Amino acid sequence: LLTLCHQLSPHNAKQTQQLNAMIMGIPNVGKSTLINHLAGKSIAKTGNEPAVTKQQQRIKLPRAITLIDTPGVLWPKFDNQNNGYRLGITGAIKDTAISHDDMAIYAIEYLRDHYASRLMARYQLPGLVGESEAILQQIGQYRGCISAGGMVDITRAASILLNEIRDGKLGQITFETPEMMHNERVVTERAIAALAEKKA
Repeated sequence: LLTLCHQLSPHNAKQTQQLNAMIMGIPNVGKSTLINHLAGKSIAKTGNEPAVTKQQQRIKLPRAITLIDTPGVLWPKFDNQNNGYRLGITGAIKDTAISHDDMAIYAIEYLRDHYASRLMARYQLPGLVGESEAILQQIGQYRGCISAGGMVDITRAASILLNEIRDGKLGQITFETPEMMHNERVVTERAIAALAEKKA
């Protein structure tokens, strides 16, 4: 990566001038972790939650490179609600932004379609039939999320599922594909156009 930085700045071929490179991305994707890896020591503050980096941090690396660690950036608003769910599930936005129950239901629906075997193996599910709420109930029963009245504590079960997804307990998972993003963008653009036409 450091070599690539210099290759992208041909004016500094001899690597004599200080080169500044900025690390940018959505919150909680590992920007600071990457910087610490490149630096070979823990310099940038990290944490398994969004908004750990509050302001820009400058870290000097070998070969006359300074990396600038930045707070996570997000869109000013989400035209597609699914984007909010995906960011919430992965911990890129604060847990208070979206209900844990709603995020867990979205996650189950997605995992059932794309990672069914992992979901079944992790929570010893005999199958994935029925509504996502029923599957979350089964996860809660398996993990002992039982309230005083003998009912499954859905919110606690949802928190367990989300935390284990974020901790990689279900393996490496992607919650979006280029095709999915394209299709959702088309639907969103059509909806926005229809709304604009209605207002005109």
